[in-house]
Amino acid sequence: MSIRVRGDSEVRHDVQDALASDIRLDASRIEVEVAGGVVSLKGTIPSLWQKKTAWEVTDRLKGVLSVVNELKVVSEKPQRDEQIRDDVLRALAGDIWVDEGRIDVRVDEGVVFLTGTVEAYTEKTYAEDDAWSVPGVSEVTNDLAIVPRVAREDEDIAVDLRTELFRNIRVDPDKIFVQVCEGKVTLRGSVQTVAQKWLADDVAWWTAGVREVNNELYVLA
Repeated sequence: MSIRVRGDSEVRHDVQDALASDIRLDASRIEVEVAGGVVSLKGTIPSLWQKKTAWEVTDRLKGVLSVVNELKVVSEKPQRDEQIRDDVLRALAGDIWVDEGRIDVRVDEGVVFLTGTVEAYTEKTYAEDDAWSVPGVSEVTNDLAIVPRVAREDEDIAVDLRTELFRNIRVDPDKIFVQVCEGKVTLRGSVQTVAQKWLADDVAWWTAGVREVNNELYVLA
């Protein structure tokens, strides 16, 4: 039995309808564009929470291969860049999982730029969460480089990653090929859904010793 592929116009209508009907969202200023199943969300949104919610609502719909979330958070109470930077630095300093001494923070019109180095992906994500938690932040660009304190052998990283993929019941590890070079992971092969693609991505990032992930998995649906 053949599976009918939903056209871009149908997907766009479904996304607009889903966003408009979700009581958690103010979708009046959200613009939806669809090209080849890739949905782009543009416009403005009142909060980071609503931005993430808009992505979640869109990503679960049939016919959506991936979501590019370009929504800009427009705070109802704008803060000065200097104040935002001070608050971000304070948030980083108060996080026991982050070494704020190796992180540089710059703010330009509410956009926070994080540069420097961290020891693991967990520290990188915690630092970004700290930045997002500050009032007035409209976007966070996380350019923190992962430099593990103790480098692991590529083969050890690959073995651990394959093991975790086999343990995960939501992906088919037999169709995912793993390559590791100097801590940089490349994922190739195919998965059934966009959710499975990004699940494999998460598994890779959370593997000890991984510095970078290049996800080339092809979505069949």
